[in-house]
Amino acid sequence: MAKIALFDLTGCEGCEFHLLSLNELLLDVFQDFEIVNWRLLAQEEKKDFDIAFIEGAATTNKHIKLLKQIRQTSQVVVALGACAISGNVFAQIPKKMRPKLAKKIYNKNYKLKAKFLDPVEKYIKVDHKIPGCPPDIDQFKNLLNSFKNQYFRPDNLKVAPPDYVAKIEGHGSLKINFKNKKVAFVVEESERLVEGLLLAKDYVKAPFINSRICGICPVAHNLCSWKAIEDAFKIKISPEAIGLREIMMAGQFIKSHLLHLFFLVLPNFAGVKSSIELSSKYPAEFHLMLNIKRVAEKALETVAGSNAFPINTTLGGFITPPDINKLLALKEEIWEVLDEAEDLIKLFSSFKYPQLNSQIQFLTTIPENKKYPLYLGKIDKNIKEVVRSSTAKLGVLANNQIVKVGAMARLIKYSSKLKPLALKQFNQHQPNLNNPFNNNLAQAIEILHFLEQLADLIDNLKDKDLKQTLGVKPALIKSEAKGQAVVEAPRGLLIHQINLDQQGKILNYNIIPPTQINLASLEQEAQNLVNSYQDYQPQALIKTTEKLIRAFDPCITCAVH
Repeated sequence: MAKIALFDLTGCEGCEFHLLSLNELLLDVFQDFEIVNWRLLAQEEKKDFDIAFIEGAATTNKHIKLLKQIRQTSQVVVALGACAISGNVFAQIPKKMRPKLAKKIYNKNYKLKAKFLDPVEKYIKVDHKIPGCPPDIDQFKNLLNSFKNQYFRPDNLKVAPPDYVAKIEGHGSLKINFKNKKVAFVVEESERLVEGLLLAKDYVKAPFINSRICGICPVAHNLCSWKAIEDAFKIKISPEAIGLREIMMAGQFIKSHLLHLFFLVLPNFAGVKSSIELSSKYPAEFHLMLNIKRVAEKALETVAGSNAFPINTTLGGFITPPDINKLLALKEEIWEVLDEAEDLIKLFSSFKYPQLNSQIQFLTTIPENKKYPLYLGKIDKNIKEVVRSSTAKLGVLANNQIVKVGAMARLIKYSSKLKPLALKQFNQHQPNLNNPFNNNLAQAIEILHFLEQLADLIDNLKDKDLKQTLGVKPALIKSEAKGQAVVEAPRGLLIHQINLDQQGKILNYNIIPPTQINLASLEQEAQNLVNSYQDYQPQALIKTTEKLIRAFDPCITCAVH
């Protein structure tokens, strides 16, 4: 049986998450192969393999060294997606401009980690390419099928991948000094310099470039970007367009939470090494997840034009209104999976989580419509960015106070606004929202809430004229214009800020994603865990601390962008 390895360099990891959209076919596609390396789904180990799929661009000398080891070991190398093939849109920044932009985005003393951003084949021979952003799934399946009967020579040369924390989005390392009981979570992600890439570009490009920041929550970046641009132009969008955008956001929440809970968290508690093993060992749970995910993906496809990166959004609304009959049909499917969403809550409430008490302040958007936080909202606190030696800035309050954002923050402040079935489940389980491990249960409760909200949003649109959701032409800008927007992304509040000149060109762009805010509290709570841990066996402490990191659901690719 041929052995497959998947490696991710610098990118949004959307290619890997897109493969998870194979659903049941994921098991069928891989049944004739042995997956020996896939950091997103399992702990990486020193392995040999026959076929290597590589996602992302090369940005460091360590990447070049790893690529050469991969090429020496594998008989087939496949570049997966636009970043691996060409560097994607991020390669538009000339190498000589990168240090200058880094000083603007970070500060004048910042030392750039990624001094270049290159396609994989600049450094090694690539045998096959699967293009696209996200990559073409049919091409992926056809290529794998072509390998089924191919002979691969035995090879004992092993590749040692970097020691990153497995089953989180992006690259980070856990450092524990057992003698001094000191812990640090070190961000290892390379800069893509998105905020610099946007400079001097027409504003219409920003939402679609920004959606490439993250492969698991592109909708939040796309819509927050449009919202900031509309704020700059002082454009008020129609209630119908708001309703459709909220459908997109709800679908994104459901899909993001599901992927995190099933693929990244559940293997820890089910006693299996990888999510693929989990899928075959616990088929009922696997199909429960798939049924709910299909609903979320249909909502995204119907409104956004894609279940990955949105293609149907525009200034003031949408390029093409969705078919209301498709949405109404989707509403019936939503009612069919509500019981399964309740079962998911029961599953995650049944686990024995480590005990850890946090007193860090929570922060959410303040909803304008007096509903559960989602799209319409504002914040009454100023978030400032702090530059450290890390490639990820930290987001803290103006007085340097650390805060937490995300599902637990939303529940602790607005649980009374949950939809009826979700509120019933919340009251029944009463999760301790000061224990960061309960973020897993909080996300499960939100999945049910957003399913209910999806149904309500569709119902509210059934008698409306969806032509009112068509985009608008921008008004003239008499002078420089500034815009700011905040929405709730799956991991917490997301801020986009834009400055435009009179021609609609971008003078400045700034993004504060939720993981930038949560990183400060993650490190503090990891230190509290180490201080309170009674079992001093190193491996047990490492595993428990990694569970804490996964419970935070950090998106390192967003934090660095």
